[in-house]
Parts: sequence; C-alpha cells; structure tokens
Amino acid sequence: MSAEPDRDLFGVAPPPAAGSKAALAAKGYARRPGSGPAGETCGSCIHAKGIKIRSGRVFYKCEIIKHRWTSGPGTDIRLKSPACEMWEPEEKPLTETHKVG
Repeated sequence: MSAEPDRDLFGVAPPPAAGSKAALAAKGYARRPGSGPAGETCGSCIHAKGIKIRSGRVFYKCEIIKHRWTSGPGTDIRLKSPACEMWEPEEKPLTETHKVG
C-alpha cells in the first residue's frame, strides 16, 4: 500500500509552503484543511458560519476559532476547502447568518 503523492504515510496532507498564498490564508481554519474526512468540505461542516456585513456581503468563518475572528479576510474560510479534523456534519442548511457591525 502506497500513500497518495499529496499525503504522507499517515494520510495527512503536507502543510502549504511558507509564504505561499495558501499558508497565509490558512489562519481562518481550526485545523489544517484536508486533515479531515475525505470528500467533505468546510461548506458541509456545522462550524462554518456566514457573517453578513452592512453592505450585504457574506464572509464565511469557522466558529471554532471565533475568539480569533477579525474584521478582515485573514480569518475567512473557503467553503470549498477540504474538511479539517474538527469537521462535524451539518445539522441544518448553511443559511443562518450573524450580523456584524
């Protein structure tokens, strides 16, 4: 049995290269994207929350790290990102939003 090229011996994806866009963007996730169940995404996780701002735009954040949220893109997540190890199945559709500001 051989590991996939983008995974190590234990099936864990390697961290993004230092200084890459992916490394800088990964601050919004509770754990490394791709470390969770195969085939699942942040969009199917109960912890993904839509934050609606005054202009009507919605930004998605991980509720597990709510204490680290900023008002900028540094703590945003992409709903299409592979699930992390903290992934839990969504109990209701991702339509609930929280107003900020």
